Amino acid sequence: MSDFSRDLRHATRILRRNPGFTALAALSLALGIGGNAAMFSVVSSVLIRPLPYPDPARLVRGANDGYYPPGGLVALRQESRTMDVAGFSPGIDLNLTGQGDAWRLGGSSVSANLFQVLAAGAMLGRAFQPGDDQPGLDNLVILSHAVWQDRFRADPAVVGRVITLGGVDRQVVGVMPADFAFPDDVTQFWIPLHLDPRDAAAYWAHGFMPVVGRLRAGATLEQAQHEIQSMTRGMVSLFPYPMPADWNTQATVVPLQQFMVSNVRIRLLVLQCAIGLVLLIACVNVASLLLARATSRQKEMAVRAALGASRIRIARQLLTESVTLALIGGALGIALASAAFSVLKFALPANTAGLSSLHIDWLVVLFVTTLSVLTGMAFGLVPALSSCRQDLAEAIKTGGRHAAGRTTTGLRSALIVGEVALAVVLAVSAGLLIRSLWRLASVNPGFQPEHVLTFRVSPNQAFCRPREACIALFNELLRRTNEIPGVRDVAAANTVPMAADIPSIPVAAEGHPYIPGQTMWPMFWAGAVTPGYFRLMRIPILAGRAFADSDAEKSAPVIIVSAATAR
Repeated sequence: MSDFSRDLRHATRILRRNPGFTALAALSLALGIGGNAAMFSVVSSVLIRPLPYPDPARLVRGANDGYYPPGGLVALRQESRTMDVAGFSPGIDLNLTGQGDAWRLGGSSVSANLFQVLAAGAMLGRAFQPGDDQPGLDNLVILSHAVWQDRFRADPAVVGRVITLGGVDRQVVGVMPADFAFPDDVTQFWIPLHLDPRDAAAYWAHGFMPVVGRLRAGATLEQAQHEIQSMTRGMVSLFPYPMPADWNTQATVVPLQQFMVSNVRIRLLVLQCAIGLVLLIACVNVASLLLARATSRQKEMAVRAALGASRIRIARQLLTESVTLALIGGALGIALASAAFSVLKFALPANTAGLSSLHIDWLVVLFVTTLSVLTGMAFGLVPALSSCRQDLAEAIKTGGRHAAGRTTTGLRSALIVGEVALAVVLAVSAGLLIRSLWRLASVNPGFQPEHVLTFRVSPNQAFCRPREACIALFNELLRRTNEIPGVRDVAAANTVPMAADIPSIPVAAEGHPYIPGQTMWPMFWAGAVTPGYFRLMRIPILAGRAFADSDAEKSAPVIIVSAATAR
């Protein structure tokens, strides 16, 4: 330890005596280590860190089109012997009124036992209890921590208060902790599912949803997978209308964490490898600098050897200098990683699991420290070995002013070649990515988005139950919007192009008969638009005509299909 302490003090003096070299090398390492620290933080938060629930390894989620109507969810809950099953329907937008300005909130309707399955409790109040999703008992709501702070000013008395959400009065029964985010980080409230078997259409024909479960004691994932396939096959007979015999035959369950990160796992690992190449380039760069600097220190090393220092002792001193330099770069890298978090949160999808909890924790600090030590040893090893092989007599005689030896020159040349080769790999990869993005940007989407602005209006369901009121509202919105100076055209649609929330409907097409038990009705993505929509979006009508104002509710029903559907 005394030798290490002397080596560390000497390394600090050497680096302080050469501020230009130290700054250049430390900044090069900071870029490489900082990028790796930022990406490791994302990988750790998204892929490595376990879900914030008790015993998360026993949580599973339905996969392979494992979506069930409310009646199917109830059947799964009653029949399953391997797991406790809950359902959730994400992507619900409701208007919060009566709390100042109206506010659109995004939430999820869930079965009453969801929080029990997740083993998640409320921070204030309580979570839903069994029976809260039954008719007449389901006018409840649980708020997220963010909404509780932003819209209710963190008032603890909000529990028990009645608020108006989507035109329905609901009692607030709880507020979830800040780290609770299910099914994603953008969920702002939770309301109970409306499980009413008397409404056959809503119970069996609408609201197909994914399921989540917790394996019971002694049950395995394989048992749960076999059981849900068996239950799904038996569920076909429960539907009040014919279902094909092969409905949901591929449904299974997978670990919840695996499902939540399946869409980003490969991308994150590829990015981590790419940024690892950046660090490798930085290591080669600093190794070249140290090797060049070692040439000017030949006399110093020769004198130390002549005074009795062993070659191992000299190599250890040089490695201590390089590791100290790498730790300085690591400290700067942590600062760069913290600054990069805002960019990563902007670049990754908002509903990426674990994204909201992105921060520098002890695991990241341990990773950076270990990476810095290994990096310092990696780029310091070549100069240390080179110094050990020099001719002491020649170095002292010439005063270290002679040119580097053939071996040193060969090492420096090899490092330069390797650095350029790695840089070319990254440059070519970046060029291919940019070319792909350019081609994607130049693809004709079938409409012209230039100078088109959008905004969303979501009237409460209660307001739209008399269709005339809802139609009158949108007609008035279209009229007033069209009168705004600078607006050339206006239209309304229930979804925008390329959105993920396009509704689908079963279609019976003339000339394509339905065969019970063998085929399903074809499902069409369906959009509802006002007559001016195709004109505004510059979408050409290839055959027939566009909608007209005469195509109203009481006229003959008409549709427009895409060219792909027509084919």
